[in-house]
Amino acid sequence: MRLLLDGEWFEPVSSAGLYEHDFEVMLRQQAGMLFPEYHLAPFKIGVETQYERRIPDLALIDRQYRHWWVVEVELAHHSLNGHVLPQLEVFAQGQYGAEHEQYLLANSPSLSAGSLRELLKNSQPGVLVLVNRDVPEWVEPVNRLGGQVMVVQVFRSSRNRHILRIDGDTPAALSSEVVSVCRPDPLLPSFLQVDSPASLGITLGERVPIFLDEELTEWERLDSANRVWLTPVRNSPFRGAPEIRILRSKDGRLYFHTT
Repeated sequence: MRLLLDGEWFEPVSSAGLYEHDFEVMLRQQAGMLFPEYHLAPFKIGVETQYERRIPDLALIDRQYRHWWVVEVELAHHSLNGHVLPQLEVFAQGQYGAEHEQYLLANSPSLSAGSLRELLKNSQPGVLVLVNRDVPEWVEPVNRLGGQVMVVQVFRSSRNRHILRIDGDTPAALSSEVVSVCRPDPLLPSFLQVDSPASLGITLGERVPIFLDEELTEWERLDSANRVWLTPVRNSPFRGAPEIRILRSKDGRLYFHTT
């Protein structure tokens, strides 16, 4: 895959051709766009369990101090079982205290000390892997640990300009308000039957944009005597899919999230 923007071709940067430090710097530079609902801070401080100690890369702190994520920046050619999962196990089960609070405050002055202290005391973090290309075989093992995988693929042009392609799970979608559960209708597989249509805030025949993996899809409401569906304006991406949730982020955008 390559991308064309304003007459300029962007080629994917191979995993082996990208330094993890450079990838992390790029992510931090784009944090405002990638994670608008979070404070992003360096988090290179030891996390311990009873048996092991590991050092993560970043932390994402919800701006409302409702939850937080420990972030591991990875390259796709790294070993899942030998490198990625052992770290995630420690971050998911680790103990977090005053030293972690002080580290975050020192590296992200915009954080509120009191709110951060309460968050770390009362809430175990989620674990997020940021990886530079799709690695489908990582998703299930990471999910089993309660973690999520977000893909941030780097494309570079001959003029050394960069584009980032986002895929997989994003904290914005995962932490959003659940609007409704829906599922493909067994008799009309391209139609999504909606459990809580009132929460959508649209009327019969009205169209609504809903994001799927950061790509925009468009749907129209259709009613019968006792059912409400969303019908795709174009093709449905959900034929044979399991239960689906519609989420609303704090900026008002709707997202699909499959379970």
